[in-house]
Amino acid sequence: MTHMPNAVGMACEIAVLRALELAGKRGRNSSRANRELLDMPPHEQHTRMYLARTAEECDRLLAGSWDHLRIVLPDSERIITAVDWYVRQLIVTRQRHQRHELYAVLAVACEPA
Repeated sequence: MTHMPNAVGMACEIAVLRALELAGKRGRNSSRANRELLDMPPHEQHTRMYLARTAEECDRLLAGSWDHLRIVLPDSERIITAVDWYVRQLIVTRQRHQRHELYAVLAVACEPA
């Protein structure tokens, strides 16, 4: 993460974890969750069940997820868009969050336009 202050990366990572948590809880509420899902952290539940099969299907799961990030990083819509894309890809592909992958996405988002 050479092109970005550490505080921005940390704020984005917290937002990613919160968005995945919300998606896991919302997905669990709309499907019959088995015992295994109830015993795992909500921010990882998307790795065990399909919450959405397309990025567009994530809209309901992620509603309101970026509100606080917009407060912390005003005028950073490019970063927020990148973080949103990253989380949607995690949900659709059922992959775990990886800090280095998020930071790679953020490095591209922070490049001059």
